Amino acid sequence: MKKNTKTPHQGYIKNLMLTKNMTKLIVNIVSGVLVSVFILLGMLSLLGVIGGFIGFVDYFVFALLSGAGVYGMYESLYVRRISKIDSIFPDFVRDLAESRRAGMTFTKAILFASKGEYGILTPEIKKISQQVSWGGSVTDALLAFSQRVNTRSIRRTITLIIEASNSGGNVADVLDVAAKDAREIKMLEAERRTNMASYVVVIYVGMFVFLAIVLILCTSFIPAMVGGEGSQGMQGVMGGGSIASQKDITGMFYLACLVQAFGSALVAGVFEDGRITSSVKHIFIMVFSTWLMFKITLGV
Repeated sequence: MKKNTKTPHQGYIKNLMLTKNMTKLIVNIVSGVLVSVFILLGMLSLLGVIGGFIGFVDYFVFALLSGAGVYGMYESLYVRRISKIDSIFPDFVRDLAESRRAGMTFTKAILFASKGEYGILTPEIKKISQQVSWGGSVTDALLAFSQRVNTRSIRRTITLIIEASNSGGNVADVLDVAAKDAREIKMLEAERRTNMASYVVVIYVGMFVFLAIVLILCTSFIPAMVGGEGSQGMQGVMGGGSIASQKDITGMFYLACLVQAFGSALVAGVFEDGRITSSVKHIFIMVFSTWLMFKITLGV
């Protein structure tokens, strides 16, 4: 009897490749390395070990931007792929139901449906057909398909189809219900995203209005208040003590804008589709815009 020499480590790697999570793992590693490097440079700059034109705050901003940029791009592409798959999958299920009603077995229905065109899902459906044509179990082929595609909607639908097939029920009716359910869920998600888009726009407008007001203060009012007669008048109002320099006040506003951009981005991501991971791309856009505007306008 041949022993199974596959180690748990090899099984883990195979599972990552099967579910296409290897790319996600690589993205997480790259993001973590970039963030760690910039945080380390920021700590060294804060301690005075390294100097230069870049301040320690900028290093922490670069850490945030590098992590958010790499992971945000991956997350955006991943969500777009999932959206395309979920919009096409009900058509495949509907075709299976029509083939079953025409008198085909489940295996022949899959083989017939694999000849159709389903966009991004076409290669995956052909893999199901190949696995079934080679004598594999339909259940195993569908489960492997759900693992490869790895979307919540497809996992739920495949589980429903398998349970109906094993229980001996009317699979065609179950397929119709599953396709209708998947399509309605997709429509509800699209409707929710459309309704919440206006709130995301309001958050962006509020963030940029706040940034514009702060930049106007830092370029016009604050220099007049801390310089010359304005400085003496302000010092008298504050009780005669020492007054903060323009650089200190500008730095305080700079940090306040960065925090406000980060918080607004978190809220925008949750409003967009209810997932905190969607905030990553908004964090990159808002924090980068804040950093760039301060650099261009004030050279902070």
